[in-house]
Amino acid sequence: MLKQLALRFPLLYDIFHENYKGLTKNPKWLLMRKVARFRLGRAVREFLFELINPSNEYSINENSTIFPDIDVDEVVNSLKTDGFYLGINLPEEILQEIVIFAHSHPCYGNRKTNLGFYYHQKELAESYYSQELKLAGYFNTASLCPAIKKLQNDPKLLAIAFQYLKHKPVHQSTLLWWSFSGETTEQQKKRTFQMFHYDLDDYRFFKFFFYLTDVDVYSGPHVCVQGSHKKKKISYLLVAKSETDEEIINYYGEKSLVTIYGKAGFGFAENTFCFHKGITPVNRDRLMLQLEFGTVDYGMQDDIREPSLLQVMNE
Repeated sequence: MLKQLALRFPLLYDIFHENYKGLTKNPKWLLMRKVARFRLGRAVREFLFELINPSNEYSINENSTIFPDIDVDEVVNSLKTDGFYLGINLPEEILQEIVIFAHSHPCYGNRKTNLGFYYHQKELAESYYSQELKLAGYFNTASLCPAIKKLQNDPKLLAIAFQYLKHKPVHQSTLLWWSFSGETTEQQKKRTFQMFHYDLDDYRFFKFFFYLTDVDVYSGPHVCVQGSHKKKKISYLLVAKSETDEEIINYYGEKSLVTIYGKAGFGFAENTFCFHKGITPVNRDRLMLQLEFGTVDYGMQDDIREPSLLQVMNE
């Protein structure tokens, strides 16, 4: 009955799912960005989404996972309660394969396809491109690095995603990037995600993060505001923007800020609808990997680029 009602009024479904038509490049993504920040908007969309796409049993064979000791229920419960879970650590061989990949393939300054260089050439690249670089990302990582592809398809990670999202998980993005150490201006902090903000990538989504370098207080730890995925004042919802440390501490309390340290290979899951940021690295660059899962791929988050468009500087 309810499913028939949704199908008889396709505009409702179009608005809350992937068939919305409009004049902009990606109207369904733009609409999601307006609606998903509000709890009622997410609830309505999830109700309609489930009518059209009822959750089917999603069979996962966890025997082939590289994370045999991770408890799915524990991770999901922590995500629901706190907004994050700490301690999904990479096996040494997977860590080393990704690190070797990062040092042997070009990265791209500010994630621009025309600012390519190898990590060891960072200072030379700043001179060559006549600009300061605070961040550099890689493209087409899953197709070029088997270890990243294996992580992206790991059955334990998919089982966590399925249980948390309450639907067959959709891979939205894989991102690998360097955050470079040194002083930064406020504008640079905003552009490199080093001020408190929250993400709006889907109506329901979350991410896995893995440190690929040692991260201590001086090398860019990630900070998450515990429970902020469930609690935001109306001004945060009406205008999604970067917030100062003082503003976040005044509203949530200093004890809500969880600073995440770890050796290379340390991983964690996070619903980045929580307020979060990376602290600017002081004396050591940070290499980080992110895997994102949601219910719909809007094509806005991935690292896939046409290889012919990627330009690397001439030494």
